[in-house]
Amino acid sequence: MALPVKPYTEKELARIRTRAKAVGWIQGGATVFLGGLLLRMIGWIPAVVIVLVVGYVVFKLLGGGSDDDEV
Repeated sequence: MALPVKPYTEKELARIRTRAKAVGWIQGGATVFLGGLLLRMIGWIPAVVIVLVVGYVVFKLLGGGSDDDEV
């Protein structure tokens, strides 16, 4: 069985990595900006509670449940 031909050149991979890094920086900046707005609007304690609840829900949705749940 022959191996498939490389689907991307090194130049394309470098461009994709650069673009992915840029998107990551934009997403991180937007998260920090929106987090700052959230803190300014509702205060520290409610914001921390919201972040913890959302984090818990995401953790559970991504399969963070215990092995005891399976039958």
